[in-house]
Amino acid sequence: MSHPPAVSRLAVQVDAAARPRSDASRRLVVAAATLAVIVAAGAARGGYFPGSWGWLALACSWLAGMTLVLGDDAAIGRAGAALVLAATGLGAWTLVSTVWSVNPAQTALEAQRVLLYVAALLALVAAGRRAGSAILVGTWGATALLAGYGLLTRLLPERLGGNDAISGYRLSQPIGYWNALGLLAAMGCLLGIGLAARARARVLRALAAASLVPLALALYFTYSRGAWIALAGGAIALLLADRARLQMLSVVGGSGVWAAAAVWLASRDRPLVTAGAPLAARSHDGHRLLIVVLVLAVGGAVTTLALEALERRVALPRPMRRLVVGALISAVVATGIAGSLTYGAPWTLAHRGWHTFSSSLPAATTDLNSRLFHLSSNGRVAQWDVAWSEAQAHPWLGSGAGTYERYWTRDRHIPSKVRDVHNLYLEVLAELGPVGLGLLVAMLALPLAMLVRSRRRALGGSAAGAYVAYLLHVTVDWDWEIGAVTLVALACAAALVTAADVRPLRIRRRGPLAFAVVLAGLSLFVIAGRAELGRESAAVARGDWAGAAHAARRTSSLQPWSAEPWQLLGEAELSAGRLAAARHDLGRALDRDAGSWELWLDVARASDGRVRVAAMNRVRRLNPLSPELAAYVASLQSLSRIQTGQP
Repeated sequence: MSHPPAVSRLAVQVDAAARPRSDASRRLVVAAATLAVIVAAGAARGGYFPGSWGWLALACSWLAGMTLVLGDDAAIGRAGAALVLAATGLGAWTLVSTVWSVNPAQTALEAQRVLLYVAALLALVAAGRRAGSAILVGTWGATALLAGYGLLTRLLPERLGGNDAISGYRLSQPIGYWNALGLLAAMGCLLGIGLAARARARVLRALAAASLVPLALALYFTYSRGAWIALAGGAIALLLADRARLQMLSVVGGSGVWAAAAVWLASRDRPLVTAGAPLAARSHDGHRLLIVVLVLAVGGAVTTLALEALERRVALPRPMRRLVVGALISAVVATGIAGSLTYGAPWTLAHRGWHTFSSSLPAATTDLNSRLFHLSSNGRVAQWDVAWSEAQAHPWLGSGAGTYERYWTRDRHIPSKVRDVHNLYLEVLAELGPVGLGLLVAMLALPLAMLVRSRRRALGGSAAGAYVAYLLHVTVDWDWEIGAVTLVALACAAALVTAADVRPLRIRRRGPLAFAVVLAGLSLFVIAGRAELGRESAAVARGDWAGAAHAARRTSSLQPWSAEPWQLLGEAELSAGRLAAARHDLGRALDRDAGSWELWLDVARASDGRVRVAAMNRVRRLNPLSPELAAYVASLQSLSRIQTGQP
């Protein structure tokens, strides 16, 4: 049935008028969903522990499915599909490595972590083709909220404070690790700079500029040297990638000065930078600094709006812009030459830097400012030596994902506990071999390969800067294992890739949608296993040994590779004095993981005679520097002296 021309023209006009509202609603939903997932990961202790992975992966799979089902023109571009496939390949290779892994249970857990990242990437690339900028807005908002909460734990210590036994007085909440929170704040700063310079909405520009103050202050209070270096590297990448460098520099110079002022004022406040300062003094100065932060944030917002108004009224001619950029480059070169003349040639500085990096930290002081100006690796070189030895021992396939801790515990020269290498690339080479490293590099390098196209977008430069900051920081830390931080990086990667995608796949929905369903099913499987483990823990807490054993069997049927359900039950029975039952269940755990020194120490505690001696000898081989074994031997010697009447 044909319609009159007037009716057809009216329908076209109505559709054209409705499309902007529909696009705005889509962008709002995408930004809110991105923010919610990253904040949820951050609130779940950074997304580090397995209990959060299944739920986060299920949420991402559901979001991907809804995007593909409800989107009018839902499609995944070729580059986006390649990114998801590279991550899927890494996850599949991680799972396959359970075949030769020395710790299959931990390898399976690493595969579950990668499952979360694959689901997140699928959701991001599905939504990013029409709402890439919204992903970055939501990501920036999440970093601002998480870092802002962390900052409030310092400024309102009587309400939100409480120093962690490990982090001391370094800012770490809610992520749980100070260096990871520092990187999160650094990436938030880079995204905030981009939004303050290039966002279309004035309100968003103002909010982004205001956020630079708490983000920079949160970064400062983490005392993370690596995060500051990553921020500098990301800022260089931002300026190189962004086409409007002068605009970015004006934002950095105009709004960034307020953030710098906040850091400078905080650094001079002794109670806030001194470990062990009285709570009353910290609370008083924190409240005062909070007011200053709010004032400086308003100053940053007003400055950005003033610069935006000036941009609309004054347009510098191209020769003048080139002259300004050339002057800035000349200033940087002159600074480098002056530094070389003052402190030595670049190779001399590199030699000194490596010597400082490979040395130990100076003696601890209460002034945490001193930490920022020493480049010690704090034991990282020793970790890298063990990881390289592990890679040489397994040159083709690696030792299996998540197995580094076993090698470190056996071969370490210092008694510190380390689970992950403070270098992602070296860890993957040691655990997954060249194939795993190749898949990781393909996944991480693809967004940078798309930079030529994505830099044309308004926020492409800031996304590239934040992403490069992550790629730099993972060379000296274990950010890959912190879900919230890696999700921020993946959001930037997806925004870069989808901004460059111009050719959608022919199969627009069916393949990606089926993949989302598969990921959701795997997520439910992971959730079911963790739920049974939770039921077992609850039964143990009640003293319901029959119920705990039943839950352990159910958990073991869902996770036949894992020793965790039987270890949990055996250790609970050991604590309750049920030694025979403990030996039985610990034996079932050892059938699944004979390389666990913790299990062998539990067996020693539950046994006597030759079995105890054999178990202790196994602990010595697996963990020669174990302080737990030394304490247990000392307790046995003390008990023997008491029984024989010796002093």
